Amino acid sequence: MNPAARDEYLTTDVLTAAPQKLQLLLIEGAIRFGRQAELHWQRSENEAAFNAVVRCQEIVTQMIAGLAENLETPLVRQISAVYAFIYRALVSAAFHHNADKLAEALRVLEIERETWQQVCERLGTRRSGASAATNPATQANPPLVIESPPVGNGSYNSFSFEA
Repeated sequence: MNPAARDEYLTTDVLTAAPQKLQLLLIEGAIRFGRQAELHWQRSENEAAFNAVVRCQEIVTQMIAGLAENLETPLVRQISAVYAFIYRALVSAAFHHNADKLAEALRVLEIERETWQQVCERLGTRRSGASAATNPATQANPPLVIESPPVGNGSYNSFSFEA
């Protein structure tokens, strides 16, 4: 695919995407730059690796910024803490040239990607003109419940999305 057609496709994809798809695209972008950093470090291309980690950090910053207006809810505070952990791991990876810290951040991002893929499968990836309240097809679907992996104390966190 030529670059102009690819850019047009991506622009259309972003402009028509539902919020959950946009979140998934951000996470996939962060993972892509993190993987690029790993490859650059393997090739001793330290400046390119640093730049890729910084791009990954910028995406995670956008993910945190997207949560900022809803920080009063416990779920959003938990998600924000996860994203802050990822960001700190990326800063440490870049500053100390620490591949283990980068790997930690990427592991958490992979879990986030799986979670948001499930959300997208359940809720769709395109914006719709009709609201879920007026769409009988979505009213028949039960809420989507997603459990996160155990946190430090071994307990599970879960949250649900109403279709």
